[in-house]
Amino acid sequence: MIAGLTFAVLALALAWALWCAVSAAVGQAPTKAHRIGLLALEAVALVQALVLVVGLVVLGGRSAGAVVEIVGYLIATLVVLPIGAALAHGERTRYGSVVLAVAGVTLAVLSLRTGQVWTVTGA
Repeated sequence: MIAGLTFAVLALALAWALWCAVSAAVGQAPTKAHRIGLLALEAVALVQALVLVVGLVVLGGRSAGAVVEIVGYLIATLVVLPIGAALAHGERTRYGSVVLAVAGVTLAVLSLRTGQVWTVTGA
């Protein structure tokens, strides 16, 4: 289940980042549709974080260092999109779309890394 959820976040984040990058390439500033996509992606990332936190509490068996690393990645996962959205809101040109694309790729990398740490440190 954890691997599937990680893959879903990864795929959705990369698809959304590609959409934002294409928008930037054609000179389009972020639209309302981009922001709705961002909210949906943030919701999926929040579900992933909740599932992993419940897994950490229920399953246990991980070292304190692994738990801290996973929680750190989860916090970063939850804040990267709002930070990107705030920066893109201040940049209402095509470069706002670039900022959103970078935020999407960053979310994908954070999700992938969280899944790797989860798998490697499993009990």
